[in-house]
Amino acid sequence: MNYRQTQILAQKTLGASGVEVIDLDVQDPISAILFEYRNTRGGIADIEHLMACLTKVELVDGADVLFSLSGKQMQALDYYDAFHSSYTFNTWGIGIQELAGFTYHFGRKLWDPRLALDTKRFRNPQLKITHNRLLKDVASSAHEIKIIGYVFDEKMPAPEGFLMSKEIKAFTSGAADSFEYTDLPLDHPIRKLLIYAYDDAYAPHQVVKEIRLSENNDRKVPVDEGLSTIMKAVNSLYPRWSETLYGPLTAVVADHYITPGFDAVVSGGAEGVAGYVGVEAGALHSPVGMYGNGNLTYRCQVSGFQPHSVVPVDFGDQQDPSDWYDVTKLGNLKARTKAGTAGTAGAVALFAQQFRRY
Repeated sequence: MNYRQTQILAQKTLGASGVEVIDLDVQDPISAILFEYRNTRGGIADIEHLMACLTKVELVDGADVLFSLSGKQMQALDYYDAFHSSYTFNTWGIGIQELAGFTYHFGRKLWDPRLALDTKRFRNPQLKITHNRLLKDVASSAHEIKIIGYVFDEKMPAPEGFLMSKEIKAFTSGAADSFEYTDLPLDHPIRKLLIYAYDDAYAPHQVVKEIRLSENNDRKVPVDEGLSTIMKAVNSLYPRWSETLYGPLTAVVADHYITPGFDAVVSGGAEGVAGYVGVEAGALHSPVGMYGNGNLTYRCQVSGFQPHSVVPVDFGDQQDPSDWYDVTKLGNLKARTKAGTAGTAGAVALFAQQFRRY
């Protein structure tokens, strides 16, 4: 076979919280790694999205960090890399497993012959997963993870490098129209700069109003745009995110944490002919308030844009490495974000996807 799938970690029950360390001892180049995370509900109160339980997912080689992102950031990046949503099943049903999958791509696509992780170039690569199952549901009874590698076999490539993604800075959004300045890395060309802008009451562009990039103390300003405008452009290119919601409802409005951070639509119905499901007015982002006409079980489909309130700024033709933003010749590169008028205490983070050559 040209390619194969290999089990990096069999499905494993994790402790309530901690750091899981897995030696990545695959000898052949890896195109992508699939993570499958499950969390068993113990109560019906939702306090965060399922991906919040994975506070950090990273690949390290000693002190060398090959990628490092939160679970939310990883799932959002997967969507923007693969142009489709990863499977996500959210529920309030006690004793039912919630499930989320996401893939980390080392290349532009699965089985990219030019970009892949060549583990032989590193001494002791390890995956490290920092987790806490109670961040989603304080009564959660168990959680598990499984990891699969997509590996080159008989069709052996000679990769030039791989895609490396890291969080650059995280901060709390300030007062309306205030600025936050961030020095961006200059060590490798940047394929994407991504902005995480989350508040549980507002959309991303209400948390971060504008993004501006300045080269060499304003000698050149390659990006200076409102986040709302960027989102409109991005959403004309990417399909709507899609996922499933299932579980019990009552006549009292209760919050459900979903993946889309903008233009979310929740549609579906109750099991049984007499029930109906209602969605709180104006719930266009996570969480959404939902209720029924009594005690009932519902099944809904969720769609929308900006998974986990992440907005990408793509540089150049995303399929042509020579067209990406070569920042290695710059003296400095600063990002300036302007706080929105509504989500002035929102959580913001900047993270970059870079082309790291061997």
